[in-house]
Amino acid sequence: MAWLLVVGDANFAAFWVFLAAIVTDLLDGWAARLLDAFHPAGLWLDPFADKALTDVTWAGLWWVGFAPGWLCAAMILRDVAILLVWGWILASGSTLRWQPTPAGQTMVAFEGVALCVFLFHGPWLNVHWPTVGTVLGVISLGLSFVSLLEYAVNGPMKRRSRER
Repeated sequence: MAWLLVVGDANFAAFWVFLAAIVTDLLDGWAARLLDAFHPAGLWLDPFADKALTDVTWAGLWWVGFAPGWLCAAMILRDVAILLVWGWILASGSTLRWQPTPAGQTMVAFEGVALCVFLFHGPWLNVHWPTVGTVLGVISLGLSFVSLLEYAVNGPMKRRSRER
């Protein structure tokens, strides 16, 4: 993704590759639930892969100047903090699993749309798309804090069998 932006100067190709990646991520999650396919590693690998995709994209957008540096840094630092917490939970041997919150799930949707808007980065309908992407990114960050508050109030939930 970042390579398409930085080396290839191909933001439209990066847009389509990113869109394909998030659509296939949605489809594989849907198929896993439908088929009751489950592996404990998937609880950690799927969100980790999602964060790798989005963080590389944020870094590439910053590098080419398509997104504000403060927003890119905030999004990447948020994900680093989440990864550190995940690592701490894994290292502690805890059997607790932090369920996704509604705010967290909505946050992911806003982040995906924000990234698509920044990647598209083209003139269309006389709209200043970088502003739209920034607003969507800020909403995503705000929802991150709401999700954090939900976790603080509700705490972790014990993992049930065959849960995603």
